[in-house]
Amino acid sequence: MQVIARHVSPEQAPASVAPYARPGQVFVTAGKRYHVHAISSFKGQLMFQIVCDINDSQWIPSWFFEVVDPAIPPDWICNAFHGEPALVLGPDFVARDLAAYASMVELESDQVDRFWRRVKDLDGSA
Repeated sequence: MQVIARHVSPEQAPASVAPYARPGQVFVTAGKRYHVHAISSFKGQLMFQIVCDINDSQWIPSWFFEVVDPAIPPDWICNAFHGEPALVLGPDFVARDLAAYASMVELESDQVDRFWRRVKDLDGSA
C-alpha cells in the first residue's frame, strides 16, 4: 500500500486528529510517496505506520495522506480486538495480537529489528 502526503499542516487537523498531529510531531513532506507498513484503528483514528522523513518508524493519522496504491502485501493479516487498538492490519509480527502491536508501538528492539529487516526486503536492499 502506498500513500502520498497531503498539502496540510498539523494546525489544520480536525479535533479528532489533533492529539496525534501536534506541530513538530509529524515528519512527512507534502507530495512525497510513502509505503504503509501497517494500519491500526486507534481511538477512532486510522493510523498508518510509515518510514517518515527522519528515517524512523512512525504511526501517523491517515488524514495526512491520500491513498495512491490500495494493494496490500500478501503477508499482511488483519486482527480485531475488544480494546485499543480496535483493529490492526499488517505483517504477523505487528498484527498477530495486542502484545505484538504494543511491542511495535513501544519500539522494543526485537520488533524494530523485524520491522527494518522487512523494510529492507521490500526495498530490495537486503
